[in-house]
This record gives sequence, C-alpha cells and structure tokens, in this order.
Amino acid sequence: MKRCKVCRRKPKLERRVSCEGILFCSDDCYEDYENSPNDFNHPYIDDYEAVRFEYIEWMRDYEDELYNYWLYGAPKKEELIEDIDSIIEDFDDYYRLEGTDGVFSQEIYHYLLLLEDLQKVIANWEVDGKELKKRRKQLARKRMEV
Repeated sequence: MKRCKVCRRKPKLERRVSCEGILFCSDDCYEDYENSPNDFNHPYIDDYEAVRFEYIEWMRDYEDELYNYWLYGAPKKEELIEDIDSIIEDFDDYYRLEGTDGVFSQEIYHYLLLLEDLQKVIANWEVDGKELKKRRKQLARKRMEV
C-alpha cells in the first residue's frame, strides 16, 4: 500500500489525492506539502471533495444511525440505503466513466464503489445485543442529567 507523501503513514479513512495522483493521509498533510499543485482549478475538484466528504461522513456515522433505529425507531436500513443511492445518482456521470477521465474521476469512481459496498454492509447489518444495551444505558444517563 502506498504511504502519505508527507508523513509516510498508511492513509486510512481521510485519505486524499492531488490532481497529480500524490497520496496523502489527511487534509493536514495535503496542506503541508510544499510542492502541492493547484487542484482548485481542476474541473472535478468540487465533485471529488463532495463525494469524499460524503463517504467519510457515512463511514463515521452509519453504525450510529443503525443503532438509532433500535433506540428511537428511525431511520431504517432501507432509508439509509436509499440515501446512499441518491448520492451515487448525483455522481452518475463519473460512475459511467468508471474512473477513466483522470485522477479525480478515478477517485470519485472509487468512492462510489465504496459507497455501494457500504450499502451491502448496511443491508446485512445485525444489531449487537451488548452494544445496544450499552447505548441504552448511555441514553438513560443522558436523560437523567437533564
């Protein structure tokens, strides 16, 4: 696996690339890189930033959203899957290109495939009884504090 150009760590969830295909582990390393190209003039930069942001947010929150169904009754798995579908539809042009139009096109397509994989994870997700019990206790504590 490639490593961050600045800190040499393996990129994880917050990875990003430049228009030249240089890999960074985070926005901080991207900004710290002295020879960074001017990506802000690239025609796909806004779409890349948007789909990257969506993916990061979904990965951080999807499990909480699924447990919220058990705690509060919403949202349901189907709603979450539909929400991801709408994101994929927003970037349909890149999906059809299959990443063949440069670095950002490739990255956007990569994120769309990851979002499709997340849909499968959500569809197959099952509640963990211990985790649900822990979250119910946390909810009860919050209610007692108010």
